Amino acid sequence: MTYQIEKRLMSGLPNTRLEAVKYVIAHESGNPKNCGPDALENEIAYMIRNKANAFTSHWVGGGGRIVQIAPVNRVQYGCGPKGNPLSYAQVELARTDDKEQFKKDYVAYIWLLRELAIEAGIPVVLDGSGNGIKSHRWITENLKGTTHIDPYDYLASMGITEKQFKLDILNGLDKPQHIVKEDDDTMKFTNDTTKAAVRDYIKQAVDKKKIDKSWLDKFDQGTMTSGDFEGLKIIISQR
Repeated sequence: MTYQIEKRLMSGLPNTRLEAVKYVIAHESGNPKNCGPDALENEIAYMIRNKANAFTSHWVGGGGRIVQIAPVNRVQYGCGPKGNPLSYAQVELARTDDKEQFKKDYVAYIWLLRELAIEAGIPVVLDGSGNGIKSHRWITENLKGTTHIDPYDYLASMGITEKQFKLDILNGLDKPQHIVKEDDDTMKFTNDTTKAAVRDYIKQAVDKKKIDKSWLDKFDQGTMTSGDFEGLKIIISQR
């Protein structure tokens, strides 16, 4: 499954380099008064008008549309002064009252967050230790400098629990979720030689600065999934 990303980049942005690439941030609009059919366009228009105070790289909504309004790999004003300089991309989810539309938005939201994490070379894990995809709430609780706790409350109102959100980020939505367990897809090795070869492959990519060291840490902790590794190989081959 792939999505077309509509690029409507704003002009006059600060174009500030990141201090480091550590996170992709998951947001939602937090605007219960804007849930109608034009919610996505309303949110984008509002952000364009107020870009001096707050802006993110992407919006999702309108039945699975994805709109990019700012460059990735540059500072965005979405999750406070502590998180902004470390965030490769920040993704906002527009609200809706239509649960059928939400399903389409949610699938696109999961796809985009995972794709951006792979593109950035960070683990496809939500709110774990180390680098990865982070909710705005995680930034508030761990880095401070902001007080927002999205997107969990809105997702819960539409039937998505915190556990489900984390599982969907980890595994994607291309697999039948009712048979996926959190530990089912962690990498297994039949012998130490193979395991050592895979570790060396990852370590060489870290040493050559093709990927972040958090990938090696994830492997050593035994939490890397087969899907993580397949995505990692694509990243390494493209750099």
